[in-house]
Amino acid sequence: MKIVIIGSGNIATFFSKKFNKSGHEIIQIISATTENAKELANQFNCAYTSNLQEIKLEADIYLLAVKDDTVTQIIQEVKFNQKIVIHTAGSLNLSHIANASENIGSIWCMYSINKNHLPNRENIPLIINASNNETLHTIRRLSETISTAVFSLTDEQKMKAHLAAVFANNFANHMFTIGQDILQHEEISFDLLIPLIENTVEKLTYTSPDKLQTGPAIRNDELTIAKHLDLLKNEEDTKEIYTLLTKAIQKKYGC
Repeated sequence: MKIVIIGSGNIATFFSKKFNKSGHEIIQIISATTENAKELANQFNCAYTSNLQEIKLEADIYLLAVKDDTVTQIIQEVKFNQKIVIHTAGSLNLSHIANASENIGSIWCMYSINKNHLPNRENIPLIINASNNETLHTIRRLSETISTAVFSLTDEQKMKAHLAAVFANNFANHMFTIGQDILQHEEISFDLLIPLIENTVEKLTYTSPDKLQTGPAIRNDELTIAKHLDLLKNEEDTKEIYTLLTKAIQKKYGC
């Protein structure tokens, strides 16, 4: 398939490289910054521009790999002539690009992507959706060329999956950051926690998280909890997080 990529950041780089490697033709990169568009386009020897009015009209797929608030702006400026238009945002519904074409869809990569350290794994979850069955079929075929884990969800289901991802990834990473801050205050390396974190994630490959809960909260170890809260007496925000999570765990497991 011939593909135009609109965007040049992490997600645009991920999809363009994956599609190119799978035999699809990237024919143009469009980015707000000409230098960024050129840098990515040079990897595929394709055209590039920062002007949406110079978009190539012969593509089969137009992938909007840009920030959420930029998507609406793009579909107001470009006539896609009923070609397949796909957005890549986890928090946008198809209704946000309904005016772009009759053939619209989404591919959300449920993974944290950094263009300087692109993942090699073949089972990165791709969540797809489309405005009609024919477009969905095309998007599925396209997605299955770059991942073995393709899931078709409704907009509502995808939004719930996005919420789950925020808890499992974004919030979990903030917990790592709090742990790092506590250790750094005592001049202890964060490396101390890495085996524990890896062990926790590894266990998720063979059992569900609700069966893995450990710690003072589920044990109702009031003495340890009190000691921890005392250590956090000068860190009100962290103390509040500790208290809320402790109560949530105890409520979940009836402690």
